[in-house]
Amino acid sequence: MLQQYSFDFSWLPGALPIFMQAAFLTIQILVWSAVISLAIGLVTGQLLTSTRGWLRVPARVYVDFFRLTPLLFQIVVVFFLIPIAFDVTLSAFTSGVIALSLNYGAFFAEVFRAGVQSIDKGQWEASQAMGIPRLRTLRRIIYPQAIRRMLPPIGSMLISLTKDTSLISVIGVAELFNTAQNVGAGTFRQIEVLLLVSLFYLVLNLPLALNTERLNRKLNLA
Repeated sequence: MLQQYSFDFSWLPGALPIFMQAAFLTIQILVWSAVISLAIGLVTGQLLTSTRGWLRVPARVYVDFFRLTPLLFQIVVVFFLIPIAFDVTLSAFTSGVIALSLNYGAFFAEVFRAGVQSIDKGQWEASQAMGIPRLRTLRRIIYPQAIRRMLPPIGSMLISLTKDTSLISVIGVAELFNTAQNVGAGTFRQIEVLLLVSLFYLVLNLPLALNTERLNRKLNLA
């Protein structure tokens, strides 16, 4: 069947500017969501390790909810529910970034929690014996060691985040996948359009994967 298919990319020059705009929008979504979700994960990860229940329990509820419910459901809920519940106006772009950030923030929280708890407790006890404050212990002693163990899962999560930006096409954001659907419907060349989109995602993710691996090797050799 594929041998009988005739590939046609004659539509590409006219559609390429649209795809470049969509790629730029996808990068914006990725950057905003990555920065916000990492910040959420860093804070929530520390709350998960707290001995105070009033801090740990709400953090655990948040993490479990966003880890155990579908991301697509969360995107739709944020897009429709937040404007109704809080009487605010949110663009589809902002709603998508919020949903992605909350979802990946929950996963990053577990990464940070596991990384911190993987460090030998003796280092905590030694810091306490020397009178070093907890935050300084985290910043100067724990995280420099834990980051080496956290880097591979963080890199993998960022790659997954890049791919999951396609899910916010469901609320009308004109990122790569949404644009591919529109161009494919207009040109009737769905296969060629999907091949082009896969190339865009590969171009976005390959440098991220390579740099993560390079940094991982550098940190583990240091």
